[in-house]
Amino acid sequence: MRRTIFALGMIAAMLLLNLTAAFACGDKSLRIGRGVRFQRTQHPASILIYIPSTAPGNVARVEPLRTLLKKVGHKSARTVMGVDQLDAALQSGNYDLVLSSLTEAGGLQSHIASSQSRPVLVPVASSKVTKTEVRAAERQYKYIVKDSGDPGQ
Repeated sequence: MRRTIFALGMIAAMLLLNLTAAFACGDKSLRIGRGVRFQRTQHPASILIYIPSTAPGNVARVEPLRTLLKKVGHKSARTVMGVDQLDAALQSGNYDLVLSSLTEAGGLQSHIASSQSRPVLVPVASSKVTKTEVRAAERQYKYIVKDSGDPGQ
């Protein structure tokens, strides 16, 4: 009798200890030599990032974004400064998206509309923009991106 109770107790203990291992999450990504990979995009795009010529300091902020866009599988991510470079890039290449700050987006619509490739203008709202300005931009533009300040986001 003691042996059966001891055997049943051991089996019950083993089952209870193994149940917690079944709830592990993400253990396969933590194996040695295997890391978490970037999720590749299903629709790679050619992206043009516009920086106004009055804000040359933003070039350093855009570089991590460009490398991230290439890592996730977009065809190209090119940065242009000023309206002259924007017009030249739109005439020489085919782009799917043009990223610009929300404050600059209104003045760029005529330049983008004259392009043969007809890219989509996607304004980026900084964290300094108010909620009412974001709501107005959402009504005006098809897409809008809210900048969290973290390039990885």
